[in-house]
Amino acid sequence: MRFENVDVIDTLRKIMQHNTEHYQSDFEYDIARLQRAAEDSRGSRHFLWLSRGFGTWCFEERDVYIRNTHAFNTWDYYNHSSENVKAFAVEIEALQGKTVVGHVFELDYKTHIEDVRKNCFNAQAVEAVFKHPDSNNGYIRRFDIDEYNTNWYSIGQRYGEIEALRYEVGDEQRLQDVLCKARQIRIMNTAAGSLDRYIAAMVKERFYSYGYTRDDMVFTIPRDVFDALKHKVPVYMLSKDNIREPVTSTDEISYHLFHKGIFGMVPEDKRLLEYLLALPENRAELFNWTELNQIYVLAIAAGQSGDMDKAELKTIETIIYKLDKALPAPLEPAENVREIDHELEV
Repeated sequence: MRFENVDVIDTLRKIMQHNTEHYQSDFEYDIARLQRAAEDSRGSRHFLWLSRGFGTWCFEERDVYIRNTHAFNTWDYYNHSSENVKAFAVEIEALQGKTVVGHVFELDYKTHIEDVRKNCFNAQAVEAVFKHPDSNNGYIRRFDIDEYNTNWYSIGQRYGEIEALRYEVGDEQRLQDVLCKARQIRIMNTAAGSLDRYIAAMVKERFYSYGYTRDDMVFTIPRDVFDALKHKVPVYMLSKDNIREPVTSTDEISYHLFHKGIFGMVPEDKRLLEYLLALPENRAELFNWTELNQIYVLAIAAGQSGDMDKAELKTIETIIYKLDKALPAPLEPAENVREIDHELEV
């Protein structure tokens, strides 16, 4: 599947949020790298991006096809990993304001690794850009690849911090031909699709592989599980045979994580948690605090009237529940909520 003319960073972030459980902060490095590339009209426009259970990686596509580079070794390393690896190719088209616009292609990771191994090149030399204290452009030194690999530490001590590396191969045109062919193949092998549908299918596949086959939960990363517990928003430990148990303590979270368990939330509760965790300036302010308090009072009064059916009472209960979480000082809802709960049970 491919996602065309999209906000590249937003697209990758959504995939990462549903696939990378730990070290999501890695993605900040990817953002910086893609942003710099989009701002530099002379820089690379083609990248390979990888999301796994414990972080993300982003490399220039060209570097992945050069043997024994950091990009090559890292991309190849996760071939036998059990970390739920998802791999993508990224093509940057433009920078619109601060938005990096381009195309994102899903890759068959294992097939792609085989292609890289078959068509990779040996580096002959490396061009290093060192940070210069008196210049924004730095200065460049070129080293034979064996010299650099043997003396990289002393080179750094002598010339200073390295800002960028570019590996040179014996036949650059042939390398470009390989890259061009790989890009043509992924266009032919993918169809344009919806990101939301892709993520929904990805989460469903993950739940099913774990043994939870009900479609009532959304995937929840450990950090959000701790936050949900803190804000008293329901979150569940999911197990095989469609068993879900409410999380009631941090010890339960740690135990479930230790046994490689997964967590889920009801979609509506996940949206509520996202609202609670958002910075005030990023929240959608549908009501001010005075209006929220008025809605709260009206909702409780309506719930006490006894003139509503079960569906209407359930709606009122949901409103009270959400306001209970959102208001800094709720208006003593406990007794009223219990009365509504009792009416729903009758």
